[in-house]
Amino acid sequence: MSISKKKISRRDFLKITATTGLALGLGSTLMRLVDRDQLVKVSETHLLMGMVVNISVLSKDIFSGREAIRKTIAEMTRLIALFDYRLESSPLSQLNRTGHITGAPGELIAIIHQSQELGHLTGGAFDISVKPLIDAYQRGVPDVSELVRLVDFHKIHINGDEISLFQPGMSVTLDGIAKGRVVDGGVRVLRSLGFENVLVEAGGDMMASSSEIDGETWEIGIRHPRNFDESSPLMTFSVVNKAVTTSGDYQNYFTPDYSSYHIIDPRLGKSPSELSSATVIAA
Repeated sequence: MSISKKKISRRDFLKITATTGLALGLGSTLMRLVDRDQLVKVSETHLLMGMVVNISVLSKDIFSGREAIRKTIAEMTRLIALFDYRLESSPLSQLNRTGHITGAPGELIAIIHQSQELGHLTGGAFDISVKPLIDAYQRGVPDVSELVRLVDFHKIHINGDEISLFQPGMSVTLDGIAKGRVVDGGVRVLRSLGFENVLVEAGGDMMASSSEIDGETWEIGIRHPRNFDESSPLMTFSVVNKAVTTSGDYQNYFTPDYSSYHIIDPRLGKSPSELSSATVIAA
């Protein structure tokens, strides 16, 4: 933890460079005093179930900022517990083990519905039932052609609060969508507490929220997919009240040449080779 009393402008204070996909130092709190409005920037980095989460807020005092971040982390942790298949107690983990659950949480049902809509919109390129392929690649299985038949989001059925996988051996991962939902949930908590100037980032998914009074911007740096020098981003740009998400082959790869990694084209059963990194900016 460090405290700096250097006098800088509020605009300088709100401009940060967050290199997407880069894990920052854990457990640190950075607080700096903003001279003009006596606002304090409170930033914390947490490790939530294997995911690095960075939160920055502009607060009237340090205590209020820390308390707001505490409540934000609590909400993000609650959401992760619903969406993370790695947690044995999560409803998604139960669905993958048994192929059927009843009394599913409404938030889980909603995100699966949204995932299926995205599956239709992308012609099957986005498919949350791709988990068997990813698991096989992680184990080093060279030929996954027999597993492709298990990938079909149409075979995930929802009836009220019941979710069923209609083919034995199917399993679901929400890694391609849930981080964004967790980030949005964190931002909603901060806004409900009256914090307008905030940034929440989780493993490459981030939301930058700013006060409309001064038109402040957050400056974002995109990590180069082959040059991992934090001081040399691929590009930088500014956003105001926008979400930014980057995913690349370098973030979780299965082969040293990046030809096989955590992004799988479910229609082909292998990783796409057209791009090394992709960034999306949205509301």
